[in-house]
Amino acid sequence: MNKHLDIFIEGNLEKADFNFYSQSAAIKFGVSAIYKNGDTRHIEIEVEGDAKNVEAYANFIKEGALTSHIEIFRTEEGTFKNIIGFTSLKVHKEKYAKIKKLLKRYR
Repeated sequence: MNKHLDIFIEGNLEKADFNFYSQSAAIKFGVSAIYKNGDTRHIEIEVEGDAKNVEAYANFIKEGALTSHIEIFRTEEGTFKNIIGFTSLKVHKEKYAKIKKLLKRYR
């Protein structure tokens, strides 16, 4: 069964390469994801795939090698969107709030 999970991460992320880490994990667990980096303290990842693989991906991100950089880790189940592959969005802080507002409109 397919699953969509929104992952919200906050912490001391400036020197951690979460983009590469999350992309490598997506390949490892065979899931698709959209990585959104709004600033040096906040990351949002939308991940989709087989429910078991999505959960394994989230646990790997939370408890893996970069766990010491994470202060807050939260997940929410969402509507399946049929994400394909891995996309990385680096958004300026001011624009990040506007994009989040737009995304909520289409959810």
